[in-house]
Amino acid sequence: MRDKVFFPLALLLAVVMVLVAIWPGIGRLPSGPVTGDGANYERITIEGAYLNKVLAGGDAITELVRDKSGTYLLYIRSDAETLGPDPEEGPHFRLASDLEQQFSGMHIRVTVRMRPADTQGAMQAKLNYSTGRSGDSGWQTFDLVPEFSDFSFEYNVPVRTGDQGYDYLGIRPVVPSKERAILVERIMFERLGPAG
Repeated sequence: MRDKVFFPLALLLAVVMVLVAIWPGIGRLPSGPVTGDGANYERITIEGAYLNKVLAGGDAITELVRDKSGTYLLYIRSDAETLGPDPEEGPHFRLASDLEQQFSGMHIRVTVRMRPADTQGAMQAKLNYSTGRSGDSGWQTFDLVPEFSDFSFEYNVPVRTGDQGYDYLGIRPVVPSKERAILVERIMFERLGPAG
């Protein structure tokens, strides 16, 4: 085979092999624990397609939806009395070991921008930052309003001891009866300084 034919065919074969290797990842939504990726750990924001990183837990339904402008929102729906008391027994975000290490022994603020869903919207939502083995913030309950609003709480994260246990942020609608749902636009973690 002549060089004029061999090298273009070899290049074409290499390009095809690269495309076949990356094809499964094209268009796939982000999943897995929330990580800071070595960025500025003073403020970590989860929004857009990254809201897909939520784990449903329990019998909740979580779904990434788009509003009229094309913005990704996280839809969370639950039936009454179907979720356990621990944050990971319902809808939650798992924080990766880099965030767990950066937040260990720190005073943090958690802010969630949310509102009731259009159908069967919840009037309240609950948030809980859990360190797994070392305790949690307790469930913080917020009264929702019809438009997207920011709801925040602060927590002194205990110093991490031993192996990583994965920190969680539990987020769920309050469901007094039947079923209720919320929409989440953004979640932000801010490191405010050492725990006092």
